[in-house]
Order: sequence, then structure tokens, then C-alpha cells
Amino acid sequence: MKSTAISAHLQLTPGQRYVELARPWTLVALYSGLAVAGWWWLAVPVAVAVCLAAFVQMHDAMHNALGLSKPVNERILTLSGLLILKSGHALQVTHLRHHGRCLTEDDPEGAPATWKFSRVLWQGPWHILMLRRESLRIAPNTRRIQLLETAFTVLLLAAFVGLYLLTGSLVGLVYWGVAFLMSATMPIWASYIPHHVASRYPAARVAAAMAQIWTPVVSSFAFHHVHHHYPRVPTALLHRAAAELPPPPEELHHH
Repeated sequence: MKSTAISAHLQLTPGQRYVELARPWTLVALYSGLAVAGWWWLAVPVAVAVCLAAFVQMHDAMHNALGLSKPVNERILTLSGLLILKSGHALQVTHLRHHGRCLTEDDPEGAPATWKFSRVLWQGPWHILMLRRESLRIAPNTRRIQLLETAFTVLLLAAFVGLYLLTGSLVGLVYWGVAFLMSATMPIWASYIPHHVASRYPAARVAAAMAQIWTPVVSSFAFHHVHHHYPRVPTALLHRAAAELPPPPEELHHH
């Protein structure tokens, strides 16, 4: 199969693109409805799903893998980042550095994958703050958009507090708490585990089987090494890339 055919085959169809773009925002609406109704036992898990879906969308936007024009892709990167209370462009800087210098000393995003697990647990929550500093150092030319997105995040948090003070509603504060927990554990589920679990392991095999059913979140775990080798393939299609493209060497991306 020619490379052009491979590229076309592993791009999102218009219908798939709509699903990928709509998923986190549909979940936000669902969370809001459940939280307003006071069904917290459902709302909190949905908030976790929002953060994971936003992470996948932001990640695909980082690699321009959604098949969007550059201006639209830039907006999606900003908006999906705000869903997890982050600067999408700041995370893009350190993520692209991770791809270029994977697990080296000059790879701040991948650093937790080289630590002992105990260190990931206690230092991980502060790691995301370090990445913000590193992103400004690595790409000072994107300083304006990084700081603008940071300001938007602060305004969003202020709105959550204001909502509580004015109405007594916990909808925003609970979401903030969930997003904080997801950020604090991100070095575990987005760095340490993907770089330590090879595709031959039972957990990865189960995830690979599940990925064919639905979830891009599972795909990002099961086919992490595939993503490193074929970063322009959308997360939702990584299972197809794993089945059809030449297998990449996993040892380059595992510690």
C-alpha cells in the first residue's frame, strides 16, 4: 500500500470527526445536567470522562490529527485544554519535545516515566506546574498564547467560585476538584504507565481488544508506541494503524 493511500485510509471521515469533536462537549452538558439535578454519584464519573475526552481531543489537536484547518485546530487546542483547566499550547510545547527527545534528559514531559513509582506518586502533582515553566522556556515565541490561555483558566476558576458564592451551587467547584485530581495523577496514567507497559503484557492486550470497540482513551494506552511512530494518526484510529502499518520498535519508547 502506498504511503498516500495509508495516509488517506487513516484519516477521520466527516462523521468520525464530528464524533471526536463533539464527545467532550456532549459530556460537559451531561455532567452539568446531572450535577444540577444533584445526582453526584453519576455526575462525578462523568466529569472524569469529560477530562479524559478533553485530553484525547487536545492531544489529537497537538498533532493536527483531526483533519481541521490550522485556525480551527488552534481554537480546538485552546478550548479542549480549558476543559481540563490547562493551557493547550503550553502542553503542546512539552509534548512535541517529548516526541522529539523521548525519555532523554531534555524531555520534561517524559521525566515521570524514568522515575521510581513512589516518586511519581509524591512529585507527580507538582509536575504539571513544572511543565508550565518548561513550556515557556522551550518556546518563548508562544508565550502570548500560553499566558492568554492561563488567564482564561483563572477566569474560569473565578467563575466557579462566583457561582458557588452567589447561588450555593457546587457544579463548578466539583468539576474543578475532578480536573485537579486528573492533573495530579496525569504523570501516572499519561506518562509512567504507557512507557512501562509493553503491548505484550496482558493488560495492554485487553486494552487493545477494548479499543476496537470504542474508546480512544484506551487506544492511547494500548497503542502508545504506535502513536509515537505514527503521531499524525488520530487516537481513535490507532487500533487500525497497529493492525495495518509496519510495527514500530517498542524499546525506543519504554523505560
